Amino acid sequence: MKSTFIKKISLVLAATLLLSSPIFAKGNNKESNKNTEQTKSRNFISFDDAAYNTSPDKRIGAKILVDTNIVGPSIAAMTHLTYLPGAHVESHRHVYVTEIIYVLEGNLTVRIGTETKILSKDSTAFVPPKTFHELMNDSADVVKFLQYYSPSGAEEEYRNWENPKTAEAKAMAEELAKKEELKNKGPEEIQGPAPLTVPGSPTSVKLGEVKMESEDEGSKKKELLLNLKPTTEKKE
Repeated sequence: MKSTFIKKISLVLAATLLLSSPIFAKGNNKESNKNTEQTKSRNFISFDDAAYNTSPDKRIGAKILVDTNIVGPSIAAMTHLTYLPGAHVESHRHVYVTEIIYVLEGNLTVRIGTETKILSKDSTAFVPPKTFHELMNDSADVVKFLQYYSPSGAEEEYRNWENPKTAEAKAMAEELAKKEELKNKGPEEIQGPAPLTVPGSPTSVKLGEVKMESEDEGSKKKELLLNLKPTTEKKE
């Protein structure tokens, strides 16, 4: 009995040591990390998870980081913007929205009202509601900055811009559809040049439509031609 009891205890101790070994610990950590990655939080937003949209002129890229579609109803929104050289947002204003800009990289030219400044890295601009303002990258470098809106809503314009991944997938689908259409259509028929028409040939007359004139019709035409001939009067 004692030997059996000792064997059971030894087996339990061995199993405990194995489960606490680094090999099993790594496996459990991997599973917990996977579960953490699969469960997205609305309180913590990854830069890579945010959708990337580009302006119609392809000079501005936008990533809505604090997105009301993810975090839910909110009085604030924050967007990461990338301005290529030459990017320009014309003068505009937000009636009820306060805007704050924080430059991460490059030099951004900002005009607020009648005041114009060039914001470098770690600089901030405050745009009150109903104030006309303008943004521009007139440098040769890329500019990156954070744009904060309160209340949210003005960032919805970026959502209407084109997503490069979606546009690329759409273009590939259209190209595949064209190839499939050509494949099903088969080779196009090669048409040679139109046949030359010989002068005087009845090209507009089909076979079987040529009719011979009867004797009565021929005699009527001869009489008509004779009557049309001019007559000369004899002088006495």
